[in-house]
Amino acid sequence: MPITIADVEQELALAPQEAPGSYTDRDTLLYAVAIGMGRDPLDASELEYVCESVGSRVVPTASTVLTRANRSGGGERVPSLMSKMNYALLLHGEQRLQIHQTIPPAAETLVSSQTKGVYDKGKGKGALLVNETNVKLRDGSPLFTLGSTLFFRGDGGFGGSAEGAPVPHVIPDRSPDAVCEMPGRADQAMVYALCGDRNPLHRDPGVAKKAGFEVPILHGLCSYGIACHAVLKTMLDYDQTRMTGFDVRFSSPVYPGETQVVEMWKDGNVISFRVTLKERGIVSINNGKCTTTD
Repeated sequence: MPITIADVEQELALAPQEAPGSYTDRDTLLYAVAIGMGRDPLDASELEYVCESVGSRVVPTASTVLTRANRSGGGERVPSLMSKMNYALLLHGEQRLQIHQTIPPAAETLVSSQTKGVYDKGKGKGALLVNETNVKLRDGSPLFTLGSTLFFRGDGGFGGSAEGAPVPHVIPDRSPDAVCEMPGRADQAMVYALCGDRNPLHRDPGVAKKAGFEVPILHGLCSYGIACHAVLKTMLDYDQTRMTGFDVRFSSPVYPGETQVVEMWKDGNVISFRVTLKERGIVSINNGKCTTTD
């Protein structure tokens, strides 16, 4: 049944409900390994992210897997509107991150989520749903805020406005200041799934074929983490405390094992970036924006 303006208005009127959550260093260590850190077991910089006896650094984009909450108390939830939308035609369009303080390797948290906007691109053109998740430490201090734009290709034409959706960051019109190649692994989706995203599209060949792919595709948020890994390595000397935000627009699916080539431009405290697949010459992540303290 198609969504209606009334459905959208009801969803936007819902107040976020905060619930207790938590994560451990198993989550943050596994995430770092899943996005490719630690492949050289003698790289001291990466060991600080994957070996707790060497260091306690956390990749900022690990925030995407650190939002678990006690659902019986509210907090992270599937919005009622989304339950009425066509998941078979869903694409993850954009991901955003604001970091309010250095993310600890383990923490007790408070988690809340809210739909911030629903935008109608027109019948046959789809609808955009913008969601925001806020995570605090138990003392109430903000830890990070995640934003996502979900593109529901089959839900346009409900009578809403197309105005007000997030505007993508513009990549500089010059040669990149730095380029970093990030080789993939054929089994990378298998490892990343253990971070919490068990969608069979990324591991089950039969499900992938039904969705129109020859083989399972890599999780978009894994590619998001790989891009963060490249920026940390190339532009920030592996110092995650300098990163304050990390935003992307997803452009094309990635297959496990492909090499992601990350082009970067630095302008003041903004690092713009774009990701191209070396084997196919296709842009997989565009309009990337990393903000830093310097």
